[in-house]
Amino acid sequence: MNPGTSNAPEQSASAPGLLRAIALYIEARGRLLHIEGQEAGARLSNLVGMFMLALTALIVGWILAAPALVWLISEYNGWPWTRVALIGAAVHLFLGLLMLAGLKNRLRGVQFFEETFNQFRRDREWLASNKQK
Repeated sequence: MNPGTSNAPEQSASAPGLLRAIALYIEARGRLLHIEGQEAGARLSNLVGMFMLALTALIVGWILAAPALVWLISEYNGWPWTRVALIGAAVHLFLGLLMLAGLKNRLRGVQFFEETFNQFRRDREWLASNKQK
């Protein structure tokens, strides 16, 4: 027997095993990504739906209340209604900018596909530790 040919069957037998392991790994990561994608989509659509309903209710309510409030304040203080309306608009613009800044800060903390990224990080760590051995 030739010593060079005795390892050939072992190497060819391990290649399909490695390919199968890689395929199973990719399939598992794909399923995890799919599951987290569905979860993120459901969570995001729920948040967007609630936001739209709340925003609609606030806008309709404020559209109905704002003219009456401007009239009441102008009558009570004896100011022209245009001055009261401009002061109200300035307050609303300032509050809107503050809320947009707060929303921007909250959106920085939102993480989607968190478990998928954790699994990829663990895989990289495992591969790095196996390379050293």
